[in-house]
Amino acid sequence: MSILKALDNEQGWLKAGFLGFPKSGKTYTAALLAIGVRQHLKMKGPVCMYDTESGSNYIADMVEGRTKQKLVGIRARSFKELMQTAKACVAEKVSVLIVDSVSHPWRELCDSYLTQLNDKRKNKNLPPLQKLEFQHWSAVKCLWGQWSDFYLNSPMHIIICGRAGYEYDMARNDETGRKELVKTGIKMRVESEFGFEPSLLVEMSRDQVPDGNGGWKIKRKATVLGDRYGLIDGKEAEDPTFDFFLPHVAKLAKGKHAPVDTENRTETGADTEGNTEWERERKARTILCEEAQGLIVSLYPGQSAVEKKAKVELVEQCFGTRSWTAVESMDSGKLRVALDALRKHVGNVQEKKSDDDVPV
Repeated sequence: MSILKALDNEQGWLKAGFLGFPKSGKTYTAALLAIGVRQHLKMKGPVCMYDTESGSNYIADMVEGRTKQKLVGIRARSFKELMQTAKACVAEKVSVLIVDSVSHPWRELCDSYLTQLNDKRKNKNLPPLQKLEFQHWSAVKCLWGQWSDFYLNSPMHIIICGRAGYEYDMARNDETGRKELVKTGIKMRVESEFGFEPSLLVEMSRDQVPDGNGGWKIKRKATVLGDRYGLIDGKEAEDPTFDFFLPHVAKLAKGKHAPVDTENRTETGADTEGNTEWERERKARTILCEEAQGLIVSLYPGQSAVEKKAKVELVEQCFGTRSWTAVESMDSGKLRVALDALRKHVGNVQEKKSDDDVPV
């Protein structure tokens, strides 16, 4: 039976993200979106907030006034409490979870890993590390992967807010001819891959514009960096309301849930040294070919035309090919059989030569 099946729009849960610099309107706009989603889909559960910056103090009255329910949640920053809060939201049928800011649990996870790593190094009288090194990031990202999988696959509306940071790259200065570090864009300050996970990703910015009376006023602008439905992708709005995001929300297939299978694992065959079956096969072929070359050279150590011809004929006799590249490409099973034939041939020749050398 085929594993393939028809795929339809079965995304029933909003996975949104806001990034921006301080005071750009991330928290307020996220709250408006959460309230709007709850009302549009006629949900009964409360709005929850994992609050790392005390932003809940400023939206609690608005959430209660519009939903007639208290804003619930926790004020914390640890990755552990983020996961506990998220799982509790599913169990207690929360309507929408707001995580503000997701940058803090990521930073806390990195700091905790470094602290605990240095504690273990101290016990072994090793100097402390000032920052995580390349070989540590795989483990940290694996831990963070628990949240990424939950965010994408949980049957719950989740809105994340993250602090913005600049992306940098080296570029050539046309005037000086030197390479300089320049800003190339803005990204969410969180684990690099997670910053692109939201199906609706919005950048918030704060602009100062004339108020028409000789003064200035502040406008918050939303720019949609990514809408996987393609309905509001690239669009902008000043002081956005829920209606701006409604085209995306309206496309959600209410009541449906189609998580990606994250439990099925590929059997890599890795051994205690971390070598996979492919690596072990490659190593075995290398060893077998080296052994074969050693046996051939033991019979024909010279480079004369006669010996070169004899080597080629011996390779063809035992391996079935005149190409050494083809020999190196054989799987280890065939190489072992051919190597056994080569050993027997070399042994017979050496034995005959030994008999011929015995004085009469």
